[in-house]
Amino acid sequence: MAMQDYVKAQKIGERQHYLAGTDGSYPYLPTLEDILRGSEIGGKIPLGQFEIPISMIAGTAQSERTNAFSSGFMPLLDYETEFGSKWSALYDSVQEVGVNEPIIVYEYLQNFYVVEGNKRVSVSKYNGAVSILASVTRILPKDLDSPNYRIYKEFIEFYRITGIYEIQMNQPGEFLRLLRVFDPQENDDQSAEPWNDDLRRDVKFLYSIFEEHYLSRNGKRLPISTGDAFLRFAEIYGADRLIGLTSLELRKRIDRIWTEFRVLAEEKPVERILDPTAASKKVSFTKMISFTAAPVLHIAFIYPKNPDKSAWVYNHELGKRHLDDTFGSAITTESYICEPEEAEEKIEEAITGGHTMIFTTSPAFHAASMRMAVAHPEIILLNCSMNNSYKQLRTYYLRIYEAKFITGLIAGSMTGNKRVGYIADYPVYGTPASIGAFALGVKLVNPLAMVYLDWNTLKDHDPAEFFRKKEINLISDRDISAPRNLDSDFGLYGNFGGEPFRLAAPLWNWNSLYESLVRSVLIGAWNKDSAANATHALNYYWGMSSDAINVACSSKLPIGTQKLVGLVQQQMIRNEFDPFSGPVYDQDGRLRIERGKMLTADQIVSIDWLPDNVIGRLPAVSELQPQYQEFTKWNSILPQDSSS
Repeated sequence: MAMQDYVKAQKIGERQHYLAGTDGSYPYLPTLEDILRGSEIGGKIPLGQFEIPISMIAGTAQSERTNAFSSGFMPLLDYETEFGSKWSALYDSVQEVGVNEPIIVYEYLQNFYVVEGNKRVSVSKYNGAVSILASVTRILPKDLDSPNYRIYKEFIEFYRITGIYEIQMNQPGEFLRLLRVFDPQENDDQSAEPWNDDLRRDVKFLYSIFEEHYLSRNGKRLPISTGDAFLRFAEIYGADRLIGLTSLELRKRIDRIWTEFRVLAEEKPVERILDPTAASKKVSFTKMISFTAAPVLHIAFIYPKNPDKSAWVYNHELGKRHLDDTFGSAITTESYICEPEEAEEKIEEAITGGHTMIFTTSPAFHAASMRMAVAHPEIILLNCSMNNSYKQLRTYYLRIYEAKFITGLIAGSMTGNKRVGYIADYPVYGTPASIGAFALGVKLVNPLAMVYLDWNTLKDHDPAEFFRKKEINLISDRDISAPRNLDSDFGLYGNFGGEPFRLAAPLWNWNSLYESLVRSVLIGAWNKDSAANATHALNYYWGMSSDAINVACSSKLPIGTQKLVGLVQQQMIRNEFDPFSGPVYDQDGRLRIERGKMLTADQIVSIDWLPDNVIGRLPAVSELQPQYQEFTKWNSILPQDSSS
C-alpha cells in the first residue's frame, strides 16, 4: 500500500510541478535561506511547541532537499530511490501511530519553513492533515518602515490575543479591524486580554468554513488574501450574526455578498461620481409624466440627532424639505432619529413602514446600513460617508475641502501676526483633506503664515485656551451653527478683545445631490450607474461644480479679498482649479504632490498627512474623549492607533 500511495503522491507532485512551470512560478519548495539572503534579521525567539496549520508551511529552511518536493510538498523523486523508500516507511508508520515527533520550523513573516521534518510534512499533507506539532522559532525581520513589517507586527499582537495563526492579511490595520469585529471593546494600547477558548473556537470555525467555501468558488484567483475577504465578510454581517450559524447558513451568506470580494480585489475599488450624471440632470416631458403617474416613492431619512440641535442634521433636513417642494405628490418623506446602535432597528422600522429608498445621514450609521442593504436588496439604501467601498451600499458626501480652501485664502489675507488657528473634530477620512486645503489656501496668499491645528475632541483640553496662549485670534472652527443656536464659534471668525465676528463660513447644500439621486430613481436611471461600474462601489462626491458646496462671506471683507474669492470660486465651479496641485510638501519636507500634478479624488479622500505650514498633528484614537472613540475607530484615517 505504501508504494501505491507514494506513486499517487508523486503524480500529484508532478502535476504541481507542471502547473507551476506553466504559470511561471517556482516549481520547487521555496527556501528560507534564499528569502533571507542579503537581508538582516532582528533576532530569533523560541516560541516552544504547538500545533501549526499545515497550510501555512511555505517551504523548507535549507536548499538541500528542495528539489525532492514540489512547491506543495509532494514527492518528485522515483520510488526506487532512498528518498522514496524512506517516505513510504514513514507513511506506514504514520498510518499506524501518527506523527510521533514534532517537526522543527522557523516562522518568518507568518509563514513556516521546515528545518527538520520535510517528509513528515509531505506525508501529513498527502493524508489531508490540517495541523502538525512543531517546535517553533520566530525569526524577526530588521525593523523596517514597510507595509509588510507593519502587517507582521500587527499579526504578532493579533496572535497574542487570539491564538490564531491561519488568518493572513495584505494591508496594515486589518488585523486590528478584525479584532474589533469580534471584540468591539478592543483597546489600542496592547493591554487587551487573550480571547477565551469559546471565542477562539468560534472564530476558527467561521474562518475554516469561509476559507473552504471561498476557495471552492475560485476566490484564490482574486488578488487578495483569504483573510482580506474574511474581514470584509465579518465586517458586513457582524460577529453576533455569524457566530452560531451552521455551515450551510454561512455559505449562503458568503454567496450573497460575493460581488463585494470582486470589488475589494479592484485596484480602484471605488468609483467617485463627482457631478450629476447625464440621466439625472434633465428630465424630458415624457419622463416627467411617467414618474408623476408612477407609484409614489416613499423615502426615509435616518438622523443621528434632532435637526434643531445639530447643524449637520439640519442641513440634511433642508435637503429633505427640498425634495418635498421639488417632487410634490410623486414622493413622501419621513425622518427617524436614533443612536448608531439603534440604526438597524430603525431602518427595519422604516422598511416595514413602506419606505423603499432610505438615506442614513451619518458615517456612524455605515455598518448598520451595510448589513441592512445585504438583508434587503430590494431597498435602495444610501449612507452619508466617503471611505467605504461596498458594492451593495452606495455612499454620498460633499467636497467640503473646496470651501475650506476658500476660507483659508481669506484667513491668509486677514491675519495680522501670520498665525491662524484651525479646530478639527475627528481624525477620520476627509478631515486631513479639509485641514490641508485650508492650509494651502492660507499659504497661497501668505507664504509665511502658519496654521496651528487643534482638536475639540481631545481629553482634558480646551482649544480656546490653547489659542489664547499662542496669541491666535483668527480661527477656523465648525462649518456652520445649529439652528436657533446663538453661539458664534463656527466658520472662520476673528476674536479681538473678546468680541468675535464672522469672516466666512462653508455652506453644505445637500439639495442638488438629494434631488439628483431621487430623480434617477423616479425616471428609472438608478441602475445605469451600477451597470457602468460592475465591480466598483459607488460614491457620489459633489462639490462647487454641482452647487453642493458654497462659502458665505462677510460683506466687510476687503474688496481685493472678495474679488480673489470670487475668481477662485468661479474657477472651481468650472473645474479649472484644484487646491491640491503641486508642488506641495508635508511637515517632514517630503514632496507629496509634484509640480504640475494634481491629486485624484481617491487620493484626496485618503490623505493622511499635513502640509508643511501646519503646526500640529493627527491624534491617536486613545487621546480622544471616550464618547468620540468608537466612531473614530471605525473611520480613522490612520492604519493603526499612532500619534506619529
